[in-house]
Amino acid sequence: MPATESNKKANRFLQIAVAIIISVVAIWLVFRKLDYQAMLDAFRQLTFGSVLLILLCFSAGLLLRGVTCKLILGPKFSFADAFWAMNIGYLLNSIIPLRLGELGRAAVLVGQSKGFATYMEVLAAIVAERFLDLFVGFVFLLVSLLLFIENVTLRTIAWWGFFALMAGLIIIILAAKNQQSIRSWLTARFSKSMFMHQRVIPALDHLLDGFQFFLKPSRLIPAFLILALSWSFSMVEFNILQNAILDTAKWWWPMLVIPASAFVNALPAAPGGLGVFEAGAVGAYALVGVDKAPALAMALVVHAVQILVPAVLGVIGLFITGESFRSLVDRAMAFRQRKDELT
Repeated sequence: MPATESNKKANRFLQIAVAIIISVVAIWLVFRKLDYQAMLDAFRQLTFGSVLLILLCFSAGLLLRGVTCKLILGPKFSFADAFWAMNIGYLLNSIIPLRLGELGRAAVLVGQSKGFATYMEVLAAIVAERFLDLFVGFVFLLVSLLLFIENVTLRTIAWWGFFALMAGLIIIILAAKNQQSIRSWLTARFSKSMFMHQRVIPALDHLLDGFQFFLKPSRLIPAFLILALSWSFSMVEFNILQNAILDTAKWWWPMLVIPASAFVNALPAAPGGLGVFEAGAVGAYALVGVDKAPALAMALVVHAVQILVPAVLGVIGLFITGESFRSLVDRAMAFRQRKDELT
């Protein structure tokens, strides 16, 4: 049953409140009992050259992510379409709550396709990219835990997460492969439901159109490898910071820190993942004995780059695509509302 308007507003308010509370708690945890002088000393170790290298590494990783998006989206879109829409999505996520950036990104791509791609088809491709991103991250996390960390609990959690993603990947592949059968079964099963025929079944059909990517190894394997290379550039960023700030450091630490901070950053939080990214990085570094102050300094530098560079590119993307910030937010909100009506 569709929710009433008052219920929708209450649910949205609750989602925003929970996200803000999570960020506030994360910020409290990372700044609690922090040695501010030690953190300032860590920042003083940075040079212009090291910051420039971090910016270059992040930009290279961002370009590779654009290539991955293009591979997943397919021939209907150019690299420029994928790259600018991706950064516009990051810009939206850094400013507005509820992770509306992905919905806004889909709206940009639908506009760029000139009617050749549906909203659900594009959104499915974005979901596929995020899923593949998680999968690559878990591979790196498992490697770091299995080879370098002797913690049975963490290894067990990582394996369960990896198996859950594998199960999800298998379900997606089977659903995409049997799209016609699923559509026929749903049509017969809900033959008298106008709501299912007009809203749910077409939406699911478009979603499975986007998931056809997983049935094409010629695009899936290169996308996986390029995305893994993009993650590697992020790890180089932390290695640059480690070498500049820490007296002793291991090259593999970022292999643990980057996935941990990325997964924590997936939690509902204030725009830009404020606080949660830092909490993930500080917590991961604590596992290998790095103090909170230098760990937080490194996390703040990386997170600032992750927010500022895509934000600048996102603004440029708005001019290039001819989109307006307000229009994208409205379209993203409208699609979220339609999604809420299906649940």
